[in-house]
This record gives sequence, C-alpha cells and structure tokens, in this order.
Amino acid sequence: MTTKTTGLGPEFFPAQPARSFEEAEARVRALQAKDDGNVRPDSGTRFRSQGKKAERAIVFYHGYTNAPPQYDLLSEELVKRGYNVLVPRIPYHGLNDPLTPEQAKLTAGDLAATIQESVDIAQGLGEHVTVCGISCGGVMTSWAAQYRSDVDLALGIAPSAGLPFVPMWVSSVFRNVAPRIGNMNIWWDPRVKEKIVGPPYAYPRFSTHGLAEIFRLGQLVYDTSANMPARAKQIKAITSDFDTAVKNAVTYDILDNWESHGVTIERYTFPSSQKVWHDMIDPSRPSSRST
Repeated sequence: MTTKTTGLGPEFFPAQPARSFEEAEARVRALQAKDDGNVRPDSGTRFRSQGKKAERAIVFYHGYTNAPPQYDLLSEELVKRGYNVLVPRIPYHGLNDPLTPEQAKLTAGDLAATIQESVDIAQGLGEHVTVCGISCGGVMTSWAAQYRSDVDLALGIAPSAGLPFVPMWVSSVFRNVAPRIGNMNIWWDPRVKEKIVGPPYAYPRFSTHGLAEIFRLGQLVYDTSANMPARAKQIKAITSDFDTAVKNAVTYDILDNWESHGVTIERYTFPSSQKVWHDMIDPSRPSSRST
C-alpha cells in the first residue's frame, strides 16, 4: 500500500524569495495578521530582528500540538549573537482552546506552504539561512533540506516521520487509513488527560488526521530522497535513543539515502543513558534539557 503524496512537492508551492529586508518584514507582518483573536496572545508567529538584514537568519519550526514559544529561550540567545529569527505558527496551533478540534484540519499542504513562505521570507532576513525544527518541525526541516538549495544549513531534531514500536509498514497503513475514517483526538498522556504537566500553549491531545498528514509529508521526503540528493548546502540531524515518541529508523533511512547520493550529513544521537526525551527544546517541558 502506498501513500498519496502527489501535490506536495515544491512545484505546487512556487518559491518567491524576498528581495529585501523591507519586503521580508512586510511578509512577516502578513503572517502575524493571521494570528487573530482565536490565537493565544503568547502563541502567534514570532519575529526577532536586528532591524536590518543580518549575516545569518534562522527559521524555527515548532512541534505538533506545540507553538512558537517553544523556541523563545533559544531565539533570545541567537538574537544576542546577531541573528534574525522567525518562528512561524503552524496552522491550527496556538489557539486559545487547548482542546480545540481545529487541529484535525491540518494538511501536509499547509505544512509545505508554511515552509516555502518562511524560507522565502528568510532570504530577505539574512545572507545565510538556517532552518531548524523538532518533531513535526523536523519533518518540515527535512522537506526544506530536500528541496531548497538556498538553505545553508538544515538541522532536523527528532523528526516525527513514523510511529514508534511498530514496523514501518504500520505507519504506512496509518497514513492511508486515518484520513478515510473519523478523526480521533488522543491524549498524549491518558492517565492525566488535560491535566498533563507542560507548557500552557501546548495541546494535551493530538488528532489522528493531523498526525497522518505529517507522516504524508515525511513519506514524500522519504520517497524523494531515494532518487534525488538533498539540495540544502549543509545538513545536520539530532536524535535520541531514549525517544519513545517517534521511529528514528525512518529518519536514519532518509539520511542514508541522502548520503548514498554523496551528501555529507553530520549526525548526533543522544545515548539512552542520558535520558533525553522527545521534546529536548522547550524549557517549559519537565523533560527538556538545558544542554
């Protein structure tokens, strides 16, 4: 069984790089205008700048059911180092209602469009562009690495490209079946449900439809990487052997595919002994690490 991934390549979301810092700023404001009254005041698209085009710009992609504040601490540090920083809000995330059913509307096309627009904007923010994402954002980073030659560095962190603890074919079946049946909202921790400890802007449950769409985007990168080298100039990947939320084998296969085409990948895997959980970025997570 194969997953339908047509309509998700860059040809369906043509790149239109910003030609100046002023244009990039205007396009950031257009993104932020989408953060209407349904979005938490602290969870809209984040933009921190030097007030001009910098030597380096970075785009951060947050995780599924998370929101842009996931990168607040890291963004502040990079701004101090001279970066311009953009953290786009993924559609249907960061809403006032943590139990919103809206996340079920997320599509792989939404993710691809978000990637293209944010990387386009970043071209006007920095001479050198880095993209970095965790979980769902890690899959988005992989898409950018596969297709965008104007990305100088793509850093993927714990991409959520497959279900953990099951053979890869199970993830493939899930990707195909989930969109055809009624959506289910599943608690991240069914023992405590909405009382889960974590950042207030993150949702305590996820949509099976939304998750299947993330896997669709990952499947496209997986398939394309077998036949085409990644276009980003430099690629790095961070995973953890202690991570029980994703299937690292899918990520490793994509990296292996790229390496088979002569692409050099810098990899780092936290050993299980260090007990680094899936969300290793957000300082509001009890399981996050400051290293």
